[in-house]
Amino acid sequence: MSVTAPKPHDPRVGAEPETIAAQVNDILSQPAQTLQEEAQLLEQAYNVLNDALS
Repeated sequence: MSVTAPKPHDPRVGAEPETIAAQVNDILSQPAQTLQEEAQLLEQAYNVLNDALS
């Protein structure tokens, strides 16, 4: 049984800016009925941007 080491994230591999912008626009275009829903949408958009930058 062989054990493989985890592979680190390759910083050279990233998402296209257009893809990131489309994801954020899709999230932010969703209607929010309450402040809690709006906060959840903003958190989702933040996570997309954070993942793209890390």
